[in-house]
Amino acid sequence: MVIAVLIAYLCVLVLVSKRMGGNDSDADFFLGNRRSPWWAVAIGMVGASVSGVSFVSVPGWVPATSFTYMQMVLGFLLGYVVVAYVLLPIYYKSGNVSIYSVLSARLGGVGRLTGAIFFLVNKLLGASVKFYVAAFVLFQMADLQWLPYPFFVVLCLLFVYLYTYKSGIKAVVWTDLLQTLVMVLTLVLLLRAVLAAMGMDFVEGIRFVRESSYSQIFQWEDWSSRNYFWKQFVSGAFVVVVMTGLDQDMIQKNLSCRSLREAQRNMMSYAFIFIPVNLLFLMLGLLIASHYGMDTLPAVGDGLLPYFVKESGALAMVCFSVGMLASSLSSVDSAMTAMTTSFLNDVLRREGACDASFRHKIHLGVAVCVGVLVVLLDFMRNNHAIDLIYQLVSYLYGPLLGMFAFCLFHKKARLESRWVAAVALLSPILSYWVSIKIRTAFSYEMGYELLLLNGLLTYVGILLVSLISSRKI
Repeated sequence: MVIAVLIAYLCVLVLVSKRMGGNDSDADFFLGNRRSPWWAVAIGMVGASVSGVSFVSVPGWVPATSFTYMQMVLGFLLGYVVVAYVLLPIYYKSGNVSIYSVLSARLGGVGRLTGAIFFLVNKLLGASVKFYVAAFVLFQMADLQWLPYPFFVVLCLLFVYLYTYKSGIKAVVWTDLLQTLVMVLTLVLLLRAVLAAMGMDFVEGIRFVRESSYSQIFQWEDWSSRNYFWKQFVSGAFVVVVMTGLDQDMIQKNLSCRSLREAQRNMMSYAFIFIPVNLLFLMLGLLIASHYGMDTLPAVGDGLLPYFVKESGALAMVCFSVGMLASSLSSVDSAMTAMTTSFLNDVLRREGACDASFRHKIHLGVAVCVGVLVVLLDFMRNNHAIDLIYQLVSYLYGPLLGMFAFCLFHKKARLESRWVAAVALLSPILSYWVSIKIRTAFSYEMGYELLLLNGLLTYVGILLVSLISSRKI
């Protein structure tokens, strides 16, 4: 039954893309001909942000961290303001498809290529790991062991390719809208299931959550804790600036809006929608944990929600499976489209009219790369390997922050040097070395601060290269 529902859902996505997508042109593939309704983009971005990993992880955080994750979500709001009113005007003014073209104005072709490569590596690793974790959980939960796992991965990615290879971002906007609505509906149905198991209605459930000590959001006391308010709030703001504002994947949808004003309206609407969605995830986690008893949980962390679903019957299983698939595909489809866009425009510099068949081949190549990496992760089947890739991704976002910071703060600079690429490559290595030294000397484990350190080192390095180059001239 589950596999039939999943296949039906995938077919619906293809049909929606055929119905709502445009023609097989660059204008539609890259920017949806700049006709995407802002409200559709805003809703769809929620699904793209909440990956399948978050779908199971956020509810599982509650027993250990209560609702303190909301401190970071509040920090996201500040980050979205910066993206909407500082970065989006720059991208719209440039008039280019790729946001990394902005780097070429200050850092030349080397800077643009370096930024694009960092994005491509980040997105390939991040999208593959997220899809692997979500697909593996779905594969196990839906009891699909009779089907070879690589075939399951290929099947999912094949459907993603089918509904994105022609219309690109235009299809992604509408399919992500559908997938976000499906994900939220799934969340509501799972909440209803746990409330029924606890003998409560929705109003009683809200009252129960509000009165629980685990619904505490703010942590002001221990400044050394990773859950301290200002650490979470500031980190949330910078995470959004880097992982949304400097990410071709997230910005490309905004550039498909009819105007800058609509893109800004979309960004802020999405920011506010994100708050209740995360509250629902945390509420689900608190209710499930309370249902079993906080001190006698049958599973912890990422295993909490899947355990409840397995115990709750066929309907909960179908809801969970469709919700996981929706959240996973809405992340990977936009990632594949953005990688294709950046590779064509920044690496190959096909900024003019691009042959459609050639673009299809590049898009297929991106899908193959994601599929191969997902299957390799399955062969390794090692949490340490996955953790290593996640850490690598967090290090690689820093150079993008540093390069864009240089371009924003030094509007008269013009630097064309291979040392820009060298600085960007050395900064993550130096950041890692500094983090080891700090941990050894002060027993302090750096978290999101690494992103800021990495960006600062990149910025300072490029500034030094610029000063040295100007003196030589």
